[in-house]
Amino acid sequence: MKICLTFLSGWYLDLVQLQSRKREIHDCETPGGQSALSLVSHSVHFYEDDFVFLDKLSEFAGAALGSGSACVVIASAPHRAGLTERLEHLAINLRFAAGCDQFIALDAEETLSRFMVYDRPDRELFLQTIEPILFRARAAVQRGNGSITAFGEMVAVLWDKGQFEAAIELENIWNEVVARHSLILRCAYPLRCFADQARYALFQRICMEHTETIPTEDYASLSGEAERLRMISSLQQKALLVRTVVDEREKEIAQRKQVEERLRRSEQFARNVVESSDDCVKLLDLHGRVEYISPPGVRALEIEDLNEILGRRWVDFWREEDRPKAEAALTAAKAGGVGSFQGECSTQRGTRKSWDVKITPIRNVDGKIEGLIAVSRDITELRHAQQMAVQAEKLAAAGRMAATIAHEINNPLEAVTNFIYLARTTPGLPEDVSRYLEIADRELTRVAQIAQKTLGFYRDTSKNRWVEVGELIQDVMQIYERKLRYKNIQTYTSIDSGLRIYVKQGEIKQALANLIANAIDASKTGGKIWIRARASRHWSNRMETGVRITLADNGSGMPPEVQQRIFIPFFTTKAEVGTGIGLWVTKSIIEQYGGYLRFRSRQGERPGTAMSFFVPDGRPEGKEITVAA
Repeated sequence: MKICLTFLSGWYLDLVQLQSRKREIHDCETPGGQSALSLVSHSVHFYEDDFVFLDKLSEFAGAALGSGSACVVIASAPHRAGLTERLEHLAINLRFAAGCDQFIALDAEETLSRFMVYDRPDRELFLQTIEPILFRARAAVQRGNGSITAFGEMVAVLWDKGQFEAAIELENIWNEVVARHSLILRCAYPLRCFADQARYALFQRICMEHTETIPTEDYASLSGEAERLRMISSLQQKALLVRTVVDEREKEIAQRKQVEERLRRSEQFARNVVESSDDCVKLLDLHGRVEYISPPGVRALEIEDLNEILGRRWVDFWREEDRPKAEAALTAAKAGGVGSFQGECSTQRGTRKSWDVKITPIRNVDGKIEGLIAVSRDITELRHAQQMAVQAEKLAAAGRMAATIAHEINNPLEAVTNFIYLARTTPGLPEDVSRYLEIADRELTRVAQIAQKTLGFYRDTSKNRWVEVGELIQDVMQIYERKLRYKNIQTYTSIDSGLRIYVKQGEIKQALANLIANAIDASKTGGKIWIRARASRHWSNRMETGVRITLADNGSGMPPEVQQRIFIPFFTTKAEVGTGIGLWVTKSIIEQYGGYLRFRSRQGERPGTAMSFFVPDGRPEGKEITVAA
């Protein structure tokens, strides 16, 4: 309302000012008593009601035709029909007037299409379209003393389409035509075209293009200037009242927008916190059903279709043994407390994960609990790390025990070895006894070597040193010699000479021992194992030299589902004797040296598994080491 009244008040003031402008027109009395414009005139009529507008237009056209002037009307089809009906009611013979070109009626849309180019009026095309029509009208009145009167509605059509600048350009071209042909021209606009504060400047420009402004019917119907000025003052007073009320309203709206903006920023901040967190945030209703899961939670749970999750009971997602703990945490939160527990649940893709969960109530402004929020943190890696720490401590304890045993048996072994030596050197010893003592001495030497190798696994992990690859493989194979012989497994080794790597010997022995032990376990009685060591280069960095060791067997092979999980800690297919960390530890050891571990395995007609790992030789900068090609 503020916009409309303020606009109307300014509009009426503009009308008063425009009426006092210097114009190139003067009034003259027509035979019918109507006031007509002579010489040059370009007026604009603003109207609200079509019925009143057509009455005014029929007076304008009827006065021209009644005085012997020619009249050109360019209007829409409904307005042409309404004008025709009113002129015929005034007993004007339009058929005769049209036949002698004293009355020419054209369609506004069709006429526009003749000179509009890229939504702008082309001056030359406009003149080519309009001037022949004016020449026809001029010829019709040359026999008398009449002038040419025209009404144009094309500008209103452009304005209604939102082509404001095009309408103003067309008004300007009309001014040129009016001056050139001594034309009396009237344009018309529905007042609704300007019912917007933003169009007030455009309205002023329209008024400035005309020599006469005909206001709306309410204003034009007032009989005297004093009444018109009182109406303007009344409108100004009403506009001031409305402006005051609207200003207060706008202040309230501005304050509300500030509050809404702060709230929006607060909500956006909370959303960013939730969506940036690695935690899985879920909103639950008071029945424990899932209503929302944060985007990081969707990714962590590997959810492909969230609609399959929403609406389901949160407790049902946990493994069966953890559900009582989840239900207890839910109950605690619904009672106003904080529920917490740790449990396991699988993702939609079957990945098993461990979670640390806290559930808290959501309260409304009255303090009543209206929902629950569950925040789950993925502690799978932490759990694995804890389990690995426990397992590592067990392995370390076993290593210390093995080292202690190896150290302790060296003393009695040395004593027994000495006694066997004395017995073998005793004069007159029977030949068969001497042979038995020789076998016993050889076996004791082997026991001592095994004890020394076992001690090396525990002791030799402090720092890197150059290790001969061939000797390393032979040492590990010697440890498993009895097991290989027991299963009657044939071994085939192919090791390039001169291969050396700069590593911790105990760690590489452990990695190789894990692979050999797995190959023996996978092989059937009478199976085969191949071991090959070659000088090689890193597969992704061809400039880095090193050693590739490949160990293959013709055992049973691994199915695809096992192949996908063999490097996951604590995954094992040997439930009774396996720990599930052998391959994971092996891979970790090799990767910490900048190497990598690859494998191939298949079942079926020619089953078997091949494990291959690359370890950089660790050669210091500028130092050459002989490596066989």
